Amino acid sequence: MNKMEHQTHYFLALALPNQTKALLAKWCELLDPRLSFKSWVHPEDYHITLAFLGGSSSFAQLNNVKREMNSISKQHDRFQLQLNQIGTFGRTESPRVFWAGVNESKELSALQRDVHHACTNLGFSLDQRPYNPHITMARKWNSEQLFPAHTIESIVQPKEELCIFTAEHIVLYQTHMTRVPKYQPLSIFPLQ
Repeated sequence: MNKMEHQTHYFLALALPNQTKALLAKWCELLDPRLSFKSWVHPEDYHITLAFLGGSSSFAQLNNVKREMNSISKQHDRFQLQLNQIGTFGRTESPRVFWAGVNESKELSALQRDVHHACTNLGFSLDQRPYNPHITMARKWNSEQLFPAHTIESIVQPKEELCIFTAEHIVLYQTHMTRVPKYQPLSIFPLQ
């Protein structure tokens, strides 16, 4: 096995309902012929990250994470989110990430803050940048042409009623770099 096959990472995220995954997959199907990204995310891998834990987690550390998430999930109610924008990270003309965003949510911010705090207390070194909830749909612009940001909104209409969904579960995922889909749910923690 090569090094890539041995690499694994863990992260905590909000799972998306199947209907929301299907809508995002439909958007990607419409956009794929027009956008030259190196890779498109498999619909089963769509999620909203709460905390990226990295790859050096021990069995004991993961058990501590599970214990904390079990407690946190009981302190937070389910809540609604709405897909409300399409955006990119990286250089505007050749983005590294293409994503769908969600509306501002006090519930999501509070949940992410609690998850981040718990994981930091368990010894994880987490990203300190301001939280920017999003669902990655594609990665690495792969064209000499400039990214056509102005045409995206005309193809995808994110403000439809179908875009509203309920956040119901925190999930501990493990990444398998050579599989498709590549994110395996290890534990699911239902919100109240």
